[in-house]
Amino acid sequence: MSAYKGKNRRIKDALVAILSGITYDTGAGAEPAFVSVLDNTKDEFEGYPAVRVLPNTIASTTSSNSSKDHVVSFAVIMHFPLNSPSEIESDIYNRMYDLTDLIIDTTEHSDYIGKLSTIDPLIQNWMMDVTSVRWHIASGKSGSLLLCNMNIDISYSKDVY
Repeated sequence: MSAYKGKNRRIKDALVAILSGITYDTGAGAEPAFVSVLDNTKDEFEGYPAVRVLPNTIASTTSSNSSKDHVVSFAVIMHFPLNSPSEIESDIYNRMYDLTDLIIDTTEHSDYIGKLSTIDPLIQNWMMDVTSVRWHIASGKSGSLLLCNMNIDISYSKDVY
């Protein structure tokens, strides 16, 4: 790995830290919401629910002759195993709804309190938004999965001089 750590990687690392800190109370007290939060498709997760934070898109626009506005988008994918893709129980959907809400609420609150800058002071002048969420069923190595694919956009301004 290189010694250079660009803004997009810094943002991804901070987003992974934020998502890793989410807790969920199923009635026995708050515990980590996710067994693992990974930033790649190579490492195997060791249980469910798991989250992967993957690259999505990067866009850039000119805001003035001395600065650019960038938007880095991440696909945040949550996985739940299914016994049968045609017979999904309510409790699986309910947990997916709850965890989706927790990710959205945590992202919005983290944006409000400046959490990315707290985690990494070199991340400045940014905004974080969950722009879309899509639930769907897919097949994986171990069978069927209920997936939640969220797009989280983080925009920041950068001086080019």
